Amino acid sequence: MNYGKILGILLITALYLGCVPQQMPPPKEVRKQVQLHYQAGIKFLGEGKTPQAVSELLAAQALVPNNADIEHALGLAYQQKGLYDRAIDQYKKALELDPKLSDARNNLGTVYLIKSQFEDAIQQFEKCLEDKAYSTPEKAHYNLGVAYFNQKEQDLNKAIMHYSQAAKIGRNNLNAIFGLGYCYEKKKDYLRAIEQYSTAIKVDAQFKEAHYRMGMVKKAQGQLDKAVISFQRALKIDPDYLEALLEVGIIETLTGRTKEGLEKLRLIAKADPEGVLGKQAQEQLSQLKNDKFRGIPKVEMGKKH
Repeated sequence: MNYGKILGILLITALYLGCVPQQMPPPKEVRKQVQLHYQAGIKFLGEGKTPQAVSELLAAQALVPNNADIEHALGLAYQQKGLYDRAIDQYKKALELDPKLSDARNNLGTVYLIKSQFEDAIQQFEKCLEDKAYSTPEKAHYNLGVAYFNQKEQDLNKAIMHYSQAAKIGRNNLNAIFGLGYCYEKKKDYLRAIEQYSTAIKVDAQFKEAHYRMGMVKKAQGQLDKAVISFQRALKIDPDYLEALLEVGIIETLTGRTKEGLEKLRLIAKADPEGVLGKQAQEQLSQLKNDKFRGIPKVEMGKKH
């Protein structure tokens, strides 16, 4: 996972089966047909069947061309399909029809996040928070944390403020807790980072990214033996977690377990020859070859370096 880009999952506002477009004009037979198409579209969205969802929602739109709920649902479908510019157009149309539809505004902000238009994203999320009737402000707070973390001039303090609010409002919000941990890690406030990662692991022991980041903090502190334990826990959850495997391989080569470390590095180089991790593994292999030639000593486990 590329933690330096979008951190964690973007919190979009989902639509649920059973919702009926609120701005539904007569006659009754049209109303019934629109409801059937709309509900079918939402059902397909929930099942990940995006083409079918788009088809049903377009049928509903054809019957009622200017309904904010239908336009919003189409935006979500296009976003799910990866058609981000079309999703933006749909969300904007929904908001033109109903400026108080903050769920659509939050989703518009998440598309801006995906497109790295962080100032536009921040503007949308702030407007969500201005809406006192907005029922899920924790989503806007979390997404603001993502925006401030990832923008060109990173603002960790604002990211921390919004992640904290998201975690406070939405109890046991793993994404917000993890985001807080990563912000503290970036600030080299390792004690607080460990506290947040530990909390995330208590909420979900299978949260492999939290175990991995815990290992990176321990590694930064020079506690290589503890770092390996965290990386191995992540690997137990996901044996194909190459980031964790790379770190274990590097530490093993640094601490005298050269054979085991080399095996892991070679495995990664073979599994991901053209990727970032494969290239890092190959660089480590080349470095080890040079270090051996120069006679550079190994690092002892548990010792800071």
